[in-house]
Amino acid sequence: MTYNLAGSIPRDVLDQWKAEYVEEKTKIMQFSKDIENDLERLGKLDFAKRDKFLDTYDGGNHFLKSDTLAKIVADTLHYWDEKRLELYCYCIMSNHVHTVFRLYGEEEIAGKPVYLEQIMHSIKLYSASKCNQLLGLEGAFWQHESYDRLVRNDEELRRIMTYVLQNPVKAGLCKQMSDWKWSYIKPEYNDIM
Repeated sequence: MTYNLAGSIPRDVLDQWKAEYVEEKTKIMQFSKDIENDLERLGKLDFAKRDKFLDTYDGGNHFLKSDTLAKIVADTLHYWDEKRLELYCYCIMSNHVHTVFRLYGEEEIAGKPVYLEQIMHSIKLYSASKCNQLLGLEGAFWQHESYDRLVRNDEELRRIMTYVLQNPVKAGLCKQMSDWKWSYIKPEYNDIM
């Protein structure tokens, strides 16, 4: 899951990307001989475009440069770990957050289903409230749009975790994944670091 601060991607840019995505998806649905793989490729390209923009855009809000605010976000993610989800890793950047987790199934939490929308709403609502309070702001803290991806197997999980943890290295903010203060990896995956 990747989500970002409100204003970190201007509305006109989001609208342009959405129009481009819809146009490409329409072409795939009409002309592709391999719709599933072509849609998968389109989704990856769309994510890469967003991620690169977030890593390089100097405009917008960069509130998460503040250790105090980054810690609120980290604490909010950890709060749900082993309650409603299994937290694998995260990386908190100045204007966005990458996180990888597995939602618990009904059998793991006494038959109460856990839905992605509900857990993300809770994470965003709580962290936004606390951060806005410290900043003396009101209104949207997180942009409504986010990007999520279903992980299909352990190989893909490890690849995505590596990608997430490499984000600050790729952005030129540190030399090694383990140098970034606002990254976390579940201890059983420490070999990735």
